[in-house]
Amino acid sequence: MTGPDINQPSCEACREDLSAVLLGLASAAETEQVRAHLQTCADCQREAAELRRVLNGLEHAPPEIAPPAELRARVLNSARQQRSSSDLLSSQIPSRKRRPVALWLPASLGLAAAVAALLLWPQPAPVRADVVVSAGDSVVFASSHSPSAPLVIRSAGGQLRRVSLTTAQPAWFTEAVYAQGRAYLLDAANNQLVVLNVAQGQIERRLPTPGGAAGLAVEEGRVFVKTASSGELLVFGRGDAATTRRSLARAAPMPEADYMDAVLHAGNRLLATSHTTGQVFALSADGGQLLDTYAVGGAPVGLEEWSGGVLVLDVQGRLLELTEDGQIGRTLSVGGHPDKFSVMNGRAYLTDRGGTVSVVDLSSFRVTQQRTFGTPMDIAALPDGHLALADATRGLLMLMPDLSDV
Repeated sequence: MTGPDINQPSCEACREDLSAVLLGLASAAETEQVRAHLQTCADCQREAAELRRVLNGLEHAPPEIAPPAELRARVLNSARQQRSSSDLLSSQIPSRKRRPVALWLPASLGLAAAVAALLLWPQPAPVRADVVVSAGDSVVFASSHSPSAPLVIRSAGGQLRRVSLTTAQPAWFTEAVYAQGRAYLLDAANNQLVVLNVAQGQIERRLPTPGGAAGLAVEEGRVFVKTASSGELLVFGRGDAATTRRSLARAAPMPEADYMDAVLHAGNRLLATSHTTGQVFALSADGGQLLDTYAVGGAPVGLEEWSGGVLVLDVQGRLLELTEDGQIGRTLSVGGHPDKFSVMNGRAYLTDRGGTVSVVDLSSFRVTQQRTFGTPMDIAALPDGHLALADATRGLLMLMPDLSDV
């Protein structure tokens, strides 16, 4: 008969260290012990899920503000009473190192008391996120319709830094890319491209992008913008004026929310979609010459390189594999209306504003996993193997490759 594993913490010990593990404050040994216990204990799994939801909301909320003095006093008084009542018992049992669940919560609070205190004090709603891009060690996301500080830089440690941006109209962000220390973000409502210096946290310049700016690529100092309504490709050099305005396929008037197109540098070609005509255009690398037009049907809105070819995302519910000569190699029906995606380690991650994020195994070309969120708008693969999800109702979410919470 096998006895209990003395290296496994008890439920009480697990819950005592749980907050520190979720906040990244525990040691490697404590973290390993808690995770091992959670694999075998359903009660502690529920406690962990509840606390994770609370802490996740705090992580993506605006900067903390102090709680009312009377609430703080009640919490501290409750903690002192708990400590007094347990003094006799704790004097006979070796004490364990405890950590605070939040900056202003006393270290003597247990998990249940900490969660209750957090729920008693109303937390601000998550910051809306519409586009997101990996920016070196940071993540940059943008919030449409934000009145003053729509751009947010999230550091590797999780700290949020807001960048103010004054616009004539509430911004509507459609795309973001990162290159050479700068995040480039398209604001369709104000017909502009915003260039953000990530390290400095400052706006460097704005470029005019009339015509419903939707698709975006940056390559070797040049910026390429595909307009959704005017049907043009705008090419910016080192100056502030577009050096090329090439007509591709003019579209009928549409609301800003439907400004969906993509631009991709793939080898010695520049590809751009036209979701209103079901076409993908192949241009020279500088965007100055139209080389070919591929009729893929549907409404193509996304482009990503994959295994020598190109993946095309169709907002009507398809993922296509396009060969170098523009032929459709494989087609996958994913359902819904996915409009953004990212590729990482042989998998494609597709977002659908209807609520679903889908994982496609690109070797077998099939959907292997789905998870429902709030309003997924964009997704970015990060260098450390994680994912950043921009959700219009839940804010910025950090995910594992299997779509579980980080």
